[in-house]
Formats: sequence, C-alpha cells, structure tokens
Amino acid sequence: MQRFCSAERKWDYMIAKKTPSKATKKPSAASERGKAIQALLEVQIRAVGLSDWSFAEYKFHPDRRWRFDLCWPNRMIAVEIDGGNRMAKIINGRAVAVGRHTQDADYEKMNEAAILGWRVLRFSPAQVKSGLAISAIERILK
Repeated sequence: MQRFCSAERKWDYMIAKKTPSKATKKPSAASERGKAIQALLEVQIRAVGLSDWSFAEYKFHPDRRWRFDLCWPNRMIAVEIDGGNRMAKIINGRAVAVGRHTQDADYEKMNEAAILGWRVLRFSPAQVKSGLAISAIERILK
C-alpha cells in the first residue's frame, strides 16, 4: 500500500496513475486518416518523379512550431492537406473548424507563410484521392 505525507501528493499520484502518458495514447481515427492521405500523396509525388528535395512535416517558421505537411524548401512551395468535412460543425449556418486547429489559427499560419515568401497549395483529402492535388503540384513545380 502506498503511503502519502499529504493529501496533495495522494491526489497527484491518483491523477498520474489514471492519466495515460503521451507515449501510450492511441492516435485518433481522424489523425490516422490524415496520415494515410499524406502517405498517398507522397506515393503520388514519388511516382511522378517530384520527390527530389521534398520534405514532410517541415518546420518553416523561425519562431513558431508550425510545419507544412509537404514542401520543397529550395522552391519555397508547400502543400497543406486540410481535414475533411468531419472536422467541422455547422454553427449559425457556417462550417466552423473544431478540434486542435481552429480556422483563425490556420489563417494565421498561412498568412505568416505568405509573409515569409512561401507559396502554399491547400487540398482536401478528396482532391488527393482524385489526383487533382498531384496534378496541381506537377504544374507548379515544372
């Protein structure tokens, strides 16, 4: 049996015991779908021969921890794959982003990228699956 010298330490122990560590947390289904879509786009990029100098999860901002899903830093071109409709809910007749990323945070990230000189292409998962994304990426890189 565990002995505690204060109620606060006992509470800390109980919280730590019930809270899983980050290493043991299972990724969400949405996160897994996002990774699968990004992996599909990476396969498409390799298939058309555009993988030279491409980077996944590239930290582009000197002060913030923002990352691009894919990019070509030597060309200052980036790709962002937005979440699907499941990541939004309708509030007052408007689709509003929910979850960790909010619409305003996305605007801030894209504005800062533009200020730094990046050209960012944004795609939905459906556009990656249909081939529209790889077509646009080919046009901008060639």
